[in-house]
Amino acid sequence: MRNLHRQHYLIIAIWFIANLLQSIFTGLHSDESYYWMYSQNPAWGYFDHPPLVAGLIIPGHWMLPGEIGVRLLFIIISTFTLALILNELNEQKDFWFLAIFIASFPLLHTHIAGFMAIPDIPLLLLTMLFLILYRKFIINPGAGLSVLLAITVSAMIYSKYHAFLIIGLTVLSNPKLLRNKYFYLTAAIALILLIPHIKWQIENEIPTLKYHFVERAKPFRLKYVFPNLINQLVMAGPLTGILVFLKFSRFQIRDLFDRALVFNIVGFYIIFFLLSFKNRIEAHWTAAIIPMLMIIVYPLISGDPKIKLWFKRLALPVLVLFIIFRIYIAMDIIPNIGKIKITFYNREEHALEINKLADGRKVGFFNNYAAISNYIFYSGDSAVHLSTPDYRYCQYDLWNDEEYAEGYPIFAVQSKHLNPPNLTRMSTGQIKGFFIIEKFQSLEGVDIKIKDSELSGQKLQLTVQLTNRGGSPVFTVHSSEPSLCVMQDKTEIYSVQLKNLTESDEILQGETIITKIEIPINEISLNVPVTVYTRSKENYRGKMASFKPGARAKL
Repeated sequence: MRNLHRQHYLIIAIWFIANLLQSIFTGLHSDESYYWMYSQNPAWGYFDHPPLVAGLIIPGHWMLPGEIGVRLLFIIISTFTLALILNELNEQKDFWFLAIFIASFPLLHTHIAGFMAIPDIPLLLLTMLFLILYRKFIINPGAGLSVLLAITVSAMIYSKYHAFLIIGLTVLSNPKLLRNKYFYLTAAIALILLIPHIKWQIENEIPTLKYHFVERAKPFRLKYVFPNLINQLVMAGPLTGILVFLKFSRFQIRDLFDRALVFNIVGFYIIFFLLSFKNRIEAHWTAAIIPMLMIIVYPLISGDPKIKLWFKRLALPVLVLFIIFRIYIAMDIIPNIGKIKITFYNREEHALEINKLADGRKVGFFNNYAAISNYIFYSGDSAVHLSTPDYRYCQYDLWNDEEYAEGYPIFAVQSKHLNPPNLTRMSTGQIKGFFIIEKFQSLEGVDIKIKDSELSGQKLQLTVQLTNRGGSPVFTVHSSEPSLCVMQDKTEIYSVQLKNLTESDEILQGETIITKIEIPINEISLNVPVTVYTRSKENYRGKMASFKPGARAKL
């Protein structure tokens, strides 16, 4: 911090106070309440993210319950990140322009490194520390720096898996690292530190990799490509982004550190551009390279009087809008317009509203890991997450939250797109429907295994094994009418009630039944995965198993 002086600390103080006030007056974002649920169930890993986000919420929420406690350590971390960025930019004269420049980047100003409890905040800080240590390492590598780098690298990975891109692109920028013994010392120590997380992934059948590389995989498409390009331009500055990229294109690499910055920036943009042909790319996925972009272009912009003047003219009106927007999302007394602040708006009121409608019943949420997390945080009540067969997997699939509602009636909440009855406009402005599940029975304990598949005439014959590994019997004769079903392309093509597959009224703990089902060939495609699952008449699912019939079926 040698480059920081009184004016820098004034900028840092304003940043800290603004984010502290924002966190006090702004309800939790849906993702934040989901990560808070992580912290209520400490583990070395979670379905969507590594565990550091939960680890940072735990002490803050213990010290200060409520939104401020959830966000406390993240605000401190974001403030320290800002200090590191200011130190790297090393502006000693025009502090007004320095403040404008930093605040012009939306990812830093209104989202990622501000007040929210999200994984990107520790990733940004650790990325900055990694770069500072790497710069020292390439000049004078040694065992001490290797240990510090290993700790930083492992912490980056514990923050967010985007860290692998930063590490990989940095190594790619300097292949000579592969001939450095201290590089391997760093890698070895980092690997040791990551063993608990690796063990967790293996024990849970590597859910994160399956989700990101298999379940999220989509056919080639163009609809996400152009929005991603626009988002990345906007994230460099809604109006000033053009100037940022113009100056970046003229940057001259002087040393290995500059080379690492450029490789990371260009590498991130190329990788996510290519991925945009398969999936929607969130704008903040490139957050880690924003400080690198700032370090590169600030001297080029501040040293060009004409560009600097235009940067001020373009940035100032946007900054005013940023400030207005931050006040707008913080104040629930200002009504929500459309869906602009829907993820922050009236969250506590909404949770208490549902709790009152439930009238003492257990509460369940269909296909909405964010809504149930918000409900639990603000109501203090428990709830159960219910997934339809076509809904994505999430952390709730790894928890046994359904046990709390076993055998009880459930007040089930569904969003409008599921076409539920009793549609009601909620305090958030959202339209939701409600119905009562008479007697809830979880099907999560019934494991499914496809033992065999065979093409016979015009039918696909499947041999399916069902094993009850849950903590209680599963009743086949039940008001929920549990069924075994087959789905392809999110369309159910076959179903049979469990009571028709066994002579018993229940599947006991540890009991296995094997059954055969037949599906007409003309109803399926042999080259598209087929999913076998259990579900209730209310359409909440149990376990699922998938396979590609053309790859496994015997002729």
